[in-house]
Amino acid sequence: MSAHSPDSPANAKPALYYHYAGLTDTGMVRDHNEDAYKLPSDTDVSTRAARGHLYVLADGMGGHQKGEIASAITIEIVNAEYYAGIIDIDENQPESGVIAALAQAIEKANLEVMDATQGGGTTVVAAVLHNDMLVAMNVGDSRAYLLRDDELHRLSRDHSLVSRLVEMGKITEEEALSHPRRNVLYQALGQGSDVDIHIVQEKLQLGDVVILCSDGLWGEVGDQVIKEVLGGSENPRIAIETLVDLANRIGGPDNITAIVIKVSDKEAPEDGYGSEPQSPSASSVADDDTHPSLPAVNPRFNKPDTLPESGSWVD
Repeated sequence: MSAHSPDSPANAKPALYYHYAGLTDTGMVRDHNEDAYKLPSDTDVSTRAARGHLYVLADGMGGHQKGEIASAITIEIVNAEYYAGIIDIDENQPESGVIAALAQAIEKANLEVMDATQGGGTTVVAAVLHNDMLVAMNVGDSRAYLLRDDELHRLSRDHSLVSRLVEMGKITEEEALSHPRRNVLYQALGQGSDVDIHIVQEKLQLGDVVILCSDGLWGEVGDQVIKEVLGGSENPRIAIETLVDLANRIGGPDNITAIVIKVSDKEAPEDGYGSEPQSPSASSVADDDTHPSLPAVNPRFNKPDTLPESGSWVD
């Protein structure tokens, strides 16, 4: 799909088009999918032009369908609240309005998840692209990356035990990959009324690629492969299908979800890229030498069904 973000006639910069696709996959081990995502294609053109193009991804947890409910509520509430227009967005200086509106939408989703699931929880990562501005926010360990000039930059912050230990200098990044509690979160929606939202803002450039993804993707294939696949395909649908297939080839122990957005000065094909493309089976690509080489396997088989109390791992 393509989303158009026009500049004013007096501005010499080229108009930006957002070419995007999303995909979620149950993986090879789980019997149901607790991930969910939302694209801006269901929102009318005038609203997107005024408030930007919102992409939301959530990875639910809690067992007994609580994870599915939590992630589904989150993507719908964040989308609805952001586009409701409760907070004005100044077209000349949209940054503060976008940040305030998206943060409020995530806070609203947190309260709704608490009411609806009673113990369930979910991560969330969301991005608004508005003209040449990107605002990304996350809670939990679903990630946002920006690929620019063949360099992959992580925009999000993992609210996980091992990430906190790395920040404190207690363990290395390499040790975090195999830490027995690498999946334990200290922040997630639905786990308390106070939620710590990580916020980042970037100026977009032509050729930028943004990816939002759950840990079922980044935890399996790794940053290097994500970079190679995103840089090697002009088609966001093909990029996502390739990444999902790679995660499943490694074992697919978790649900896998991603949204890819490419910033272009050209319109997308008339038929778009498909909002929910079907991924080929892992077996169908097992012998395909066109895929990039795989990194060392980083299994994440033991995602907990419950979360610790918010902030319990920070001390």
